[in-house]
Amino acid sequence: MATQPLTRSELETAIAKYGPVLKIHPDEKYDQCSIEWFLSHCTLVDSKAPTSNIVHPTEAQLPGPPKEDKRYYFNIEDTVKSGNFETAKTYINAFWTSGMTYTDIQFWYFSAYNGHGTARFSSLIFNQVKNQGDINLAPLGEHVGDWEYAAVRVDNATKEMNGVILSAHGKNIFYDKAAVAKQFQMEDGTHPVVYSSLNGHANFPTAGPNFTEHRKVLGIPAGLEFNLLNSTADGGKRLECSKRYQVVAAKWLDGTPDAYSIPAWVAYPYRWGPEGTAIKMDSKTLGDFIKAALGKDASTLLDTPIVLLASELLHIFVKADINGAAAPATQNPWSGHY
Repeated sequence: MATQPLTRSELETAIAKYGPVLKIHPDEKYDQCSIEWFLSHCTLVDSKAPTSNIVHPTEAQLPGPPKEDKRYYFNIEDTVKSGNFETAKTYINAFWTSGMTYTDIQFWYFSAYNGHGTARFSSLIFNQVKNQGDINLAPLGEHVGDWEYAAVRVDNATKEMNGVILSAHGKNIFYDKAAVAKQFQMEDGTHPVVYSSLNGHANFPTAGPNFTEHRKVLGIPAGLEFNLLNSTADGGKRLECSKRYQVVAAKWLDGTPDAYSIPAWVAYPYRWGPEGTAIKMDSKTLGDFIKAALGKDASTLLDTPIVLLASELLHIFVKADINGAAAPATQNPWSGHY
């Protein structure tokens, strides 16, 4: 049964009550930052009219739709990579459309740079782990501009939170009410704690290694296993989303006295970083990294599995290259497609 959408007052009450607490890894080098700070360290490049490039553009100077292929992009200053947590806040896209009985309050976070991946490799002898090693995969996984989000799903009738959605490397994981109660810590009883992974900013409900992208190649007589590490931990910075936020979209309120002022950057349809960049690594180099991680255990018996795994992993990472992240309003979750 359809219900009435939240009023602006009810939306802000829900934000204050259920806004997540984002915990940053204590070793994080690529902090979140505000859009204003990021723009103050960029040049907006117009590939069709280079004399029209804008150094340190304001939000109002960003082009809007329709998108003209790859005409515009950002070049960043080297100092921008570390971000600026003092300016960081969460950008809220509240999603509701006619017929929905709930509202998804999406808390989007922006980081100026996404760091390298870290992988755990395990050598296998007759499918048993013989040795393990963690390696820095730089530059694999790196790209300019990183958008991630955590969403709380609020029942329009009861105003209760009945789920959490977390983004992680392009995936969207929904946790229903039972899963939230089981897996999430709560601060002050109602604020879910969300952990941001080291370098990559993927979101998880707990501290730990949070393995993803599992791959296994062969195993008998010898083989390899791969897991991407998404390390999360307590002890770092924290972003209280119920206090440091800006509502940038709540479309059902548009045209009413309760409508929000929407910043111009929301309509910017281009990448939040450069265009035309590429990762410079081949499968042989990655294979050498794997051998180094496994040390003396990387015998000639593992040569074939190493080549196979390196080729597959390189393909996975290079797909994203190091161009800028896609604009959030062009990503599926923004319009409720998870």
